[in-house]
Amino acid sequence: MEHESRIRWFAREVLPHEGDVRRWLSARIRGLAMCDLDEVVQETYARLWAVNTDGINDARAYLFVIARRVVGETVRRSRIVPIETVADIDALHVADAGPTPERRLSGREEVERLHAAIAALPAKCRQAFVMKKFESLSQREISERMNISESTVEKHLAKALRTIMREMRKTPALPARSTGIDERRQRQR
Repeated sequence: MEHESRIRWFAREVLPHEGDVRRWLSARIRGLAMCDLDEVVQETYARLWAVNTDGINDARAYLFVIARRVVGETVRRSRIVPIETVADIDALHVADAGPTPERRLSGREEVERLHAAIAALPAKCRQAFVMKKFESLSQREISERMNISESTVEKHLAKALRTIMREMRKTPALPARSTGIDERRQRQR
Protein backbone atom coordinates (compact mmCIF):
# COMPACT_ATOMS: atom_id res chain seq x y z
CA MET A 1 0.00 0.00 0.00
CA GLU A 2 1.34 3.41 -0.93
CA HIS A 3 2.06 5.90 1.83
CA GLU A 4 -0.80 8.25 0.85
CA SER A 5 -3.37 5.48 0.53
CA ARG A 6 -2.15 4.00 3.84
CA ILE A 7 -2.72 7.38 5.52
CA ARG A 8 -6.24 7.56 4.04
CA TRP A 9 -6.99 3.99 5.16
CA PHE A 10 -5.71 4.72 8.66
CA ALA A 11 -7.77 7.94 8.88
CA ARG A 12 -10.89 6.24 7.53
CA GLU A 13 -10.70 2.81 9.23
CA VAL A 14 -8.77 3.32 12.49
CA LEU A 15 -8.86 6.88 13.80
CA PRO A 16 -12.68 7.06 14.10
CA HIS A 17 -12.44 4.30 16.73
CA GLU A 18 -9.92 6.06 18.97
CA GLY A 19 -12.61 7.28 21.38
CA ASP A 20 -14.08 3.78 21.68
CA VAL A 21 -10.72 2.12 22.29
CA ARG A 22 -9.75 4.79 24.84
CA ARG A 23 -13.02 4.33 26.77
CA TRP A 24 -12.69 0.57 26.60
CA LEU A 25 -9.08 0.67 27.80
CA SER A 26 -9.65 3.24 30.55
CA ALA A 27 -12.42 1.08 32.01
CA ARG A 28 -10.11 -1.93 32.06
CA ILE A 29 -6.66 -0.66 32.95
CA ARG A 30 -7.66 1.26 36.04
CA GLY A 31 -5.46 0.06 38.85
CA LEU A 32 -2.74 -1.00 36.43
CA ALA A 33 -0.13 1.56 37.41
CA MET A 34 2.28 0.32 34.73
CA CYS A 35 -0.21 1.13 31.93
CA ASP A 36 -0.42 4.69 30.69
CA LEU A 37 -3.46 5.09 28.43
CA ASP A 38 -1.75 7.42 25.94
CA GLU A 39 1.28 5.13 25.67
CA VAL A 40 -0.92 2.10 25.08
CA VAL A 41 -2.84 3.91 22.33
CA GLN A 42 0.39 5.16 20.71
CA GLU A 43 1.99 1.70 20.77
CA THR A 44 -1.22 0.24 19.35
CA TYR A 45 -1.15 2.73 16.48
CA ALA A 46 2.54 2.08 15.84
CA ARG A 47 1.98 -1.68 15.63
CA LEU A 48 -1.07 -1.29 13.42
CA TRP A 49 0.86 1.04 11.13
CA ALA A 50 3.67 -1.53 10.79
CA VAL A 51 1.48 -4.45 9.65
CA ASN A 52 0.30 -5.22 6.16
CA THR A 53 -3.28 -3.95 6.18
CA ASP A 54 -4.39 -5.71 2.99
CA GLY A 55 -5.68 -8.73 4.91
CA ILE A 56 -7.49 -6.76 7.63
CA ASN A 57 -11.25 -7.10 7.21
CA ASP A 58 -12.33 -5.42 10.44
CA ALA A 59 -9.93 -2.63 11.42
CA ARG A 60 -11.87 -1.85 14.61
CA ALA A 61 -11.59 -5.41 15.93
CA TYR A 62 -7.92 -5.53 14.94
CA LEU A 63 -7.32 -2.24 16.81
CA PHE A 64 -8.88 -3.66 19.97
CA VAL A 65 -6.91 -6.91 19.73
CA ILE A 66 -3.62 -5.04 19.38
CA ALA A 67 -4.52 -2.75 22.31
CA ARG A 68 -5.31 -5.80 24.46
CA ARG A 69 -1.97 -7.38 23.53
CA VAL A 70 -0.04 -4.19 24.32
CA VAL A 71 -1.61 -4.09 27.79
CA GLY A 72 -0.92 -7.80 28.30
CA GLU A 73 2.73 -7.39 27.35
CA THR A 74 3.07 -4.39 29.65
CA VAL A 75 1.62 -6.35 32.55
CA ARG A 76 3.85 -9.36 31.85
CA ARG A 77 6.94 -7.13 31.77
CA SER A 78 6.13 -5.56 35.12
CA ARG A 79 7.73 -7.27 38.10
CA ILE A 80 4.86 -6.99 40.59
CA VAL A 81 1.34 -7.89 39.56
CA PRO A 82 -1.41 -7.26 42.13
CA ILE A 83 -4.07 -9.96 42.49
CA GLU A 84 -6.71 -7.58 41.07
CA THR A 85 -4.74 -7.42 37.82
CA VAL A 86 -5.80 -10.95 36.92
CA ALA A 87 -9.45 -9.88 36.85
CA ASP A 88 -8.56 -6.81 34.78
CA ILE A 89 -6.56 -8.89 32.30
CA ASP A 90 -9.50 -11.29 31.94
CA ALA A 91 -11.78 -8.33 31.24
CA LEU A 92 -9.57 -7.25 28.33
CA HIS A 93 -10.67 -10.18 26.17
CA VAL A 94 -12.36 -9.11 22.95
CA ALA A 95 -14.11 -11.80 20.98
CA ASP A 96 -12.73 -12.35 17.50
CA ALA A 97 -15.00 -12.56 14.50
CA GLY A 98 -14.94 -16.35 14.61
CA PRO A 99 -12.67 -18.70 16.53
CA THR A 100 -11.39 -21.69 14.66
CA PRO A 101 -12.17 -25.20 15.89
CA GLU A 102 -8.55 -25.51 16.99
CA ARG A 103 -8.84 -22.37 19.11
CA ARG A 104 -12.09 -23.61 20.67
CA LEU A 105 -10.50 -26.95 21.53
CA SER A 106 -7.40 -25.24 22.88
CA GLY A 107 -9.61 -22.96 24.96
CA ARG A 108 -11.52 -25.91 26.40
CA GLU A 109 -8.25 -27.62 27.28
CA GLU A 110 -7.00 -24.46 29.00
CA VAL A 111 -10.22 -24.21 31.02
CA GLU A 112 -9.88 -27.86 32.03
CA ARG A 113 -6.27 -27.23 33.10
CA LEU A 114 -7.38 -24.18 35.08
CA HIS A 115 -10.12 -26.14 36.85
CA ALA A 116 -7.64 -28.92 37.65
CA ALA A 117 -5.13 -26.37 39.01
CA ILE A 118 -7.81 -24.79 41.21
CA ALA A 119 -9.01 -28.21 42.42
CA ALA A 120 -5.42 -29.17 43.35
CA LEU A 121 -4.99 -26.14 45.64
CA PRO A 122 -4.94 -26.65 49.40
CA ALA A 123 -8.47 -26.31 50.80
CA LYS A 124 -8.07 -22.86 52.43
CA CYS A 125 -6.25 -21.41 49.40
CA ARG A 126 -8.91 -22.79 47.06
CA GLN A 127 -11.73 -21.47 49.24
CA ALA A 128 -10.22 -17.97 49.40
CA PHE A 129 -9.44 -17.96 45.66
CA VAL A 130 -12.96 -19.05 44.69
CA MET A 131 -14.50 -16.41 46.95
CA LYS A 132 -12.28 -13.71 45.46
CA LYS A 133 -12.43 -14.61 41.78
CA PHE A 134 -15.83 -16.26 41.36
CA GLU A 135 -17.89 -14.62 44.09
CA SER A 136 -16.11 -11.21 43.80
CA LEU A 137 -15.76 -10.84 47.56
CA SER A 138 -13.33 -8.39 49.12
CA GLN A 139 -10.47 -9.60 51.29
CA ARG A 140 -12.34 -8.30 54.32
CA GLU A 141 -15.47 -10.29 53.42
CA ILE A 142 -13.40 -13.42 52.83
CA SER A 143 -11.65 -12.85 56.15
CA GLU A 144 -14.98 -12.66 57.95
CA ARG A 145 -16.46 -15.72 56.22
CA MET A 146 -13.37 -17.86 56.79
CA ASN A 147 -12.79 -16.48 60.28
CA ILE A 148 -9.13 -15.66 59.54
CA SER A 149 -7.15 -12.41 59.37
CA GLU A 150 -7.01 -10.33 56.20
CA SER A 151 -3.26 -10.87 55.96
CA THR A 152 -3.84 -14.63 56.00
CA VAL A 153 -6.42 -14.21 53.23
CA GLU A 154 -3.85 -12.23 51.25
CA LYS A 155 -1.28 -15.00 51.75
CA HIS A 156 -3.77 -17.65 50.64
CA LEU A 157 -4.65 -15.62 47.53
CA ALA A 158 -1.00 -15.01 46.65
CA LYS A 159 -0.15 -18.70 47.09
CA ALA A 160 -3.16 -19.73 45.03
CA LEU A 161 -2.28 -17.35 42.23
CA ARG A 162 1.39 -18.41 42.18
CA THR A 163 0.43 -22.08 42.13
CA ILE A 164 -2.19 -21.66 39.40
CA MET A 165 0.14 -19.56 37.25
CA ARG A 166 2.93 -22.13 37.63
CA GLU A 167 0.56 -24.94 36.64
CA MET A 168 -0.81 -23.02 33.66
CA ARG A 169 2.71 -22.31 32.37
CA LYS A 170 3.44 -26.02 32.21
CA THR A 171 2.74 -27.66 28.89
CA PRO A 172 0.27 -30.51 29.12
CA ALA A 173 2.07 -33.82 29.42
CA LEU A 174 1.71 -36.12 26.46
CA PRO A 175 0.66 -39.66 27.32
CA ALA A 176 3.69 -41.93 27.57
CA ARG A 177 3.95 -44.71 25.05
CA SER A 178 4.06 -48.08 26.68
CA THR A 179 7.16 -50.05 25.80
CA GLY A 180 8.69 -53.05 27.41
CA ILE A 181 11.80 -51.04 28.29
CA ASP A 182 9.80 -48.37 30.13
CA GLU A 183 7.88 -51.00 32.10
CA ARG A 184 11.11 -52.79 33.11
CA ARG A 185 12.63 -49.50 34.28
CA GLN A 186 9.56 -48.78 36.38
CA ARG A 187 9.76 -52.22 38.04
CA GLN A 188 13.46 -51.77 38.80
CA ARG A 189 12.78 -48.56 40.72
